[in-house]
Amino acid sequence: MWKGWIRALVAAVALAGLMAPAHAAAQEEGAAGVPQPSAEGAWTLNVALSDDPEEQLANVRGAQPPPGVRRGGQPPEGSTPFDPVRRAVEGFEMTFTDSTITILYPDRELELHTDGRGQKVQLDEERTIEYRSWWEEGRLYVERSLDGGIRLTERYTVQEGTGRLHVLTRLEGDRLPRTIAFMRVYDRS
Repeated sequence: MWKGWIRALVAAVALAGLMAPAHAAAQEEGAAGVPQPSAEGAWTLNVALSDDPEEQLANVRGAQPPPGVRRGGQPPEGSTPFDPVRRAVEGFEMTFTDSTITILYPDRELELHTDGRGQKVQLDEERTIEYRSWWEEGRLYVERSLDGGIRLTERYTVQEGTGRLHVLTRLEGDRLPRTIAFMRVYDRS
């Protein structure tokens, strides 16, 4: 039960301060005069090094079923705020300008402003999600407001030693019994 949480916590602590902004200014030199790695480019999920979000969701379901789900039942796809967490993105490509980030997923493209202002993104004819993204201490944060008052925040950090992209995902909200957090690890494609 605690194995996934401990791995996520250890990974989060180990990654603190390791990513520089990935736009053109991202190649600023670090404390030792070495250029910091950039998150720009194509990435592929490393399943072996990544946490399984289903493990975290199962732990939460044991405490309280997700909205719209009876205890012991699986929610149908597309019906709960947990669906964005379940869908492991196997790969994507990121490009940056001074004020935006574009993430090209296999099934869609997302362009976000990186100055922290909110923006609405139309997912389909029926659903719009509010996003916010910003740089903080060399890390990229992307936050979205989901159904049911749940906030999903992703922190993108390139690990200096390996060059791998670590995406720490956190789900928080009043309707959750506790914060859900897990790490996905990506290799350069």
